[in-house]
Amino acid sequence: MKTFERIVVAYNSSEDGKEALELGIQLSKQLNSDLSVVHIQKKALLDDVPVSNNFGSMIPNNSYDAENTRHFPVIPDPGEHSEIQEYDKATMALQSEAKRMLDHHHVDGEVTILDGDPADVIVSFARENNANLIVVGSRDHSGLKRLLFGSVSEKVSQQSNIPVLIAK
Repeated sequence: MKTFERIVVAYNSSEDGKEALELGIQLSKQLNSDLSVVHIQKKALLDDVPVSNNFGSMIPNNSYDAENTRHFPVIPDPGEHSEIQEYDKATMALQSEAKRMLDHHHVDGEVTILDGDPADVIVSFARENNANLIVVGSRDHSGLKRLLFGSVSEKVSQQSNIPVLIAK
């Protein structure tokens, strides 16, 4: 019989994510397993996206074309700073919410926030942390969106070499 010594829960603030965390907490208590909670942010800040400047070339937003701007001062975009602050606030709120749920159920667990493609990062995180089980929420997409993109839970179950439990 397979033992689940380490459980990874993929968490987001949706109802499905909360159900996944509740189920992960219950299993962790019943099986006396270690619990890791991971949330994946798709961090798309402006400095990560190439944009076209008025000189027609493609340059990353966090750099500048020195040849054509040598006589102009480089002024940071104030919107970039506020976008980073909003990202940090949302991340802290989500981390606090997950920690509150763990504390409410008297379960020790770590909460980790990572960036990247959700399915890839969840599977990598589980592998790196020697998890025996991944718990994910089930988000129902519309027919076309599901057909084109699939769901994170489907992708995780396809990519993972350990059991994946989909909470409904």
